[in-house]
Amino acid sequence: MTHDSLRGRLDKYSTILGVKIRPYDLRHAFALLYLRNGGNVFTLQKTLGHTDLSMTKRYLNLTGKDLTETHKTASPLNKLIKGGPSTRTRVRKLK
Repeated sequence: MTHDSLRGRLDKYSTILGVKIRPYDLRHAFALLYLRNGGNVFTLQKTLGHTDLSMTKRYLNLTGKDLTETHKTASPLNKLIKGGPSTRTRVRKLK
């Protein structure tokens, strides 16, 4: 596929959908979905061909929900609290 044929297809699909689609938009969507599906930022950096994380960060705009979900699964506190996040009960009242 050549650069011109890709641009032609994106223009065609943009017209059909009524939304402008650019190659950047596809890279942005890929980057977000990659992280949401369990990929890590360092492999994403290499996949996108970036030499440092500052460029990779331009493709990422994580929402509050993304941050909350990641924290629930990746927090080291999950290992310290028996039963994990879904079965937690307070052991004693705080003063």
